[in-house]
Amino acid sequence: MPRSMARRSLLAALPLLFLGACVQTGPMGSMAPGVIGPVAPGSIWAGRIGRVTGTDGMVDNPLWTAEFSEPGFRSDLASSLTRAGILTPGGTNRLNADVESVTQPDETWAKVQVTMVVHYTIHDATGRTVFDQTVTTSYTSPLGQAGRGIDRLRIASENAAKDNIALLLHALGASTEGAPRGGGLSEPGRLRQPVVSPGGTGLAFSLRRRPARPVTEKTMPMIRPF
Repeated sequence: MPRSMARRSLLAALPLLFLGACVQTGPMGSMAPGVIGPVAPGSIWAGRIGRVTGTDGMVDNPLWTAEFSEPGFRSDLASSLTRAGILTPGGTNRLNADVESVTQPDETWAKVQVTMVVHYTIHDATGRTVFDQTVTTSYTSPLGQAGRGIDRLRIASENAAKDNIALLLHALGASTEGAPRGGGLSEPGRLRQPVVSPGGTGLAFSLRRRPARPVTEKTMPMIRPF
């Protein structure tokens, strides 16, 4: 092979070496906000949710299968809801969280961006949908945050998930440190569009309401697989 062709082949393969599928999922809690303020004792969501469910297999890209776990995301979500005083053993409502997509729309040598879309619904004891929101979050990890591309990919995906959970908590009346404030719900059964503003360097947030759809229930494992 001519030297020029070999050089071009090597350059073409370099992004795969930096952003390969060898990234591993982070430790339990890596997708949960670090500081969570509980909902007020009189909040309509205090102790209201009893379990977290979701559908696996919606993120089927082999790259993300290696470094993102849907059950792991729901495990960190459940932990966050518990810390917020929303998820308790006696709760009568069920929260369903479907990770609809985890994508990397913008990749350069200097930064790695990850966007995550999660559809959240809450159902009361009769099965009626009382909350229905789709949360989209993006996080950009610059070159200065980590030297290796695979590390920036992990950082970006974990923070996109962390901010997604934070926005849901804000919508339910809890608080988190380092995330923008969202709107809340004034009473069960009433859907209100949260108002969200950008939260700082590297972050982008949006929430939108979507029509209700049938939910396929799959109970979340209580222990995150290793």
